[in-house]
Amino acid sequence: MLPIPKEYAKAIINKLGSSGTPPEFGLEFFTIGLDKYLKVIEEEYLTSLLKFRLSSFKMVVGNYGGGKTHFLYLVRNLAFKNNYVCSYVALSPVECPFDKLELVYRQVILNLMPPLKEEDLLKPLPKGIDFFIKSWYYEFKNQTKEADSPLVVNEYLKNLPATESSSFSNAVKAAFQAYATNDEEGYATFIQYLKGEEIPREVKMRFRISEKVEKTNAFRMIRSLAQWVVAIGYSGLILLFDEAERGISISSSKDKRRALDNLRQIIDECGNARLPGVMVFYAVPNEEPLLDGTGGVYEALKQRLRSSFTKTNPSGARINLEDLDVPPEVFLERLGKKLAEIFSYAYSFSFSPADLEKTLNLLIKNCLSSYLFDVSYRRLFILALIEAFYRLKENPGKPLSEKEIKEILHLHQKELAEKEKEEVEKEEF
Repeated sequence: MLPIPKEYAKAIINKLGSSGTPPEFGLEFFTIGLDKYLKVIEEEYLTSLLKFRLSSFKMVVGNYGGGKTHFLYLVRNLAFKNNYVCSYVALSPVECPFDKLELVYRQVILNLMPPLKEEDLLKPLPKGIDFFIKSWYYEFKNQTKEADSPLVVNEYLKNLPATESSSFSNAVKAAFQAYATNDEEGYATFIQYLKGEEIPREVKMRFRISEKVEKTNAFRMIRSLAQWVVAIGYSGLILLFDEAERGISISSSKDKRRALDNLRQIIDECGNARLPGVMVFYAVPNEEPLLDGTGGVYEALKQRLRSSFTKTNPSGARINLEDLDVPPEVFLERLGKKLAEIFSYAYSFSFSPADLEKTLNLLIKNCLSSYLFDVSYRRLFILALIEAFYRLKENPGKPLSEKEIKEILHLHQKELAEKEKEEVEKEEF
């Protein structure tokens, strides 16, 4: 029996079967081939270099449907285990373009998560600065005698190290104090500020909040966030940027250069002491269109992203998710068996071993022979596999024929192509 609630097993199957994208929880039950990267990240960075207040940047490269989001979620879970604060941000040209760092900061804050326990990762995850400040307060309350005393709260806040932005530092302290004293209106105002929204001028003056979040100080705010989470006792901050498929590549030339310059600055910031305990992961489908240009910023990025991250070279900058040391047929076979186990548990259904093996073999053969060079063949395989499972459940003793397998693959391949076309049109218009 899987160590997972039955309803969450069903939720995993539902999420994978409806979109082929990973759920935010239960990933470890169907992960294949990523241990070689995760082990090095934990040993070299999460339990070592970052705790010496160093920082690092990694670019994660994986095709559409090739496991970027799955990988970033696993890094997040590993970071939680080692007491890191995380923020997973899905970048997009419309809502969160990387050329507008003030919007990136806001998304980082909206997706901020304190370390969660293993059992918490098996259900929908709470996030955001509101949840984070409350968690900070309850942690303080659990560890402090007379935590309800205003004097004790004041003394605690007074002794916290300042961050680079005094406005940021004053706002988080004011939010903490407001929550501790049940000042709901004040608390909501400071949360509003931390989200990058405007607040009344008199509140700013009273609490010495002199700046608003904008493009000129977004870097400083992100640095202050990193300094603050270390100051209140966490190991550091892990930022997970997931480029929304084409993202930067369809921006105008001017916006693209600005986004790339922001990326270069973040890489360089990771090389100095102003981002203590910070590790940034930036996932893209393909780095070649991103870096396809000439001029200073392109050359600077190519130079910084040239080296590959491996067990023998953990300081390398580029993680290639296509390089898993597992042949495609072996990868799909292992994945299929793991998902069959989750499906069986979710629906209290036992596959006929012979039917399952025949269906799985046909699906792998046809998927690889017709779609191996399709960039989303892994996602296509998952979508088709889940549908095949449902058919086997409804018709026990009747394994799927090769004709049915081909029809299922064709149907889902068409759906994926249409979805991709819709995304392109939405971003362009």
